[in-house]
Amino acid sequence: MADAAEKIDMTIAEFDKFVDGVADGRKYELFDGAPVLMSNPNETHEQIVGNIGAPLKLVMDRRGCRTYMSGMMVQTSSSSTGRDKFRPDIVVRCGPPSNNTFITDPVVVVEVLSPSTMDRDRGRKLQFYKDLPTVRHIVLAYTDQMRIEHYFRVENGWELKVLPTPEHTLDLETVDFSMDLDTVYFDIPFDKAPRPRVRTRGSGPKI
Repeated sequence: MADAAEKIDMTIAEFDKFVDGVADGRKYELFDGAPVLMSNPNETHEQIVGNIGAPLKLVMDRRGCRTYMSGMMVQTSSSSTGRDKFRPDIVVRCGPPSNNTFITDPVVVVEVLSPSTMDRDRGRKLQFYKDLPTVRHIVLAYTDQMRIEHYFRVENGWELKVLPTPEHTLDLETVDFSMDLDTVYFDIPFDKAPRPRVRTRGSGPKI
């Protein structure tokens, strides 16, 4: 979730200095060279983040991957010359551990949409994630309806699968993880989901 800040043209290096100078704890993203203030999320947004992120983290931890929720920033490379630096709601990284304040090699990216940020999240930000060579799954979860847009990498680009009902399953094949939409939207007012359940395939851990 984000609000547009004053239009300023920045590189990542300049953005990092700007963020370091913000003493009140506010969070920003760099969007096409402009710092964008992220607004406080509502309960629905945070519930969906938790519904997806908690079981995903449990499974990924056991497989040697790391799951970050609403904190870790993503940029295209360790260079500080780019014009975009984003903070996904959930991101999975499977590379060697590091102590950086950003990552360049996510495998799974999840954005929980809101009406005020939808155009941005489904536009430039979506293309940014697609352009990262390590990304295999991009998940866009709506907050005003039960709807998931799941972009997954194929040999010649990307395909999209839209999931609009509780019976559908979000299937992240690359990391061998799946969950039903009734779990994604558990305890959301428009959802009548039964008890949450998460499925993993093969010999991996099951919860």
